[in-house]
Amino acid sequence: RKHQTLSDWGRAFWRDCQTLSEVALQYLESRHCVIPPVDGDLRWHPAVKHPSGYVGPALVALASNILTNEPLSLHRTWITSTGKADLDTPRLPLANHTLRGGCIRLWPNEAVTYGLGIAEGIETALSLAHGYQPVWATIDAGHMAQFPVLARVESLVIGADNDVAGRAAAELCARRWAEAGREVLVTRQAANDLNDVLLEAA
Repeated sequence: RKHQTLSDWGRAFWRDCQTLSEVALQYLESRHCVIPPVDGDLRWHPAVKHPSGYVGPALVALASNILTNEPLSLHRTWITSTGKADLDTPRLPLANHTLRGGCIRLWPNEAVTYGLGIAEGIETALSLAHGYQPVWATIDAGHMAQFPVLARVESLVIGADNDVAGRAAAELCARRWAEAGREVLVTRQAANDLNDVLLEAA
């Protein structure tokens, strides 16, 4: 049975995670990402067990409900100082936890006033942050397609992935916000996502 909110174990693990430092900062800097504020929902842990049995450092992000802020799950990315760990699936949410209606608040709610930037992945969102802040990650294209209009936000910038699912999700989200009378900007790039653009430029 799926947990509809973050389990007690998940909450305890989240409390054990640390603010970004050491390997986590080296990883993000190697990807040319903006380092998010310490009060955002991105942390790291030096020793996280992967289902394969591997144990190593991982970025740990709190996924919470977009509208209620209720904690839903944890999203983990196993990393080294220069890239993702050599695993078949280096990114995983917690098993038996829902992500429905969720996002990763890389900047806290208090930072979101007139405008907001969103992108699917954490690294893509932190690439968008070079040009627009605050940013949140929607986790995947499905969640971006369903991203609701927020009452206090007048302008939305979408860091769209340049693939079939990414373009379709960005279009659905942009149309919803535009029909609600909001300003919407959508990125376009030859590479798959904005982080790929930064890596190619570097």
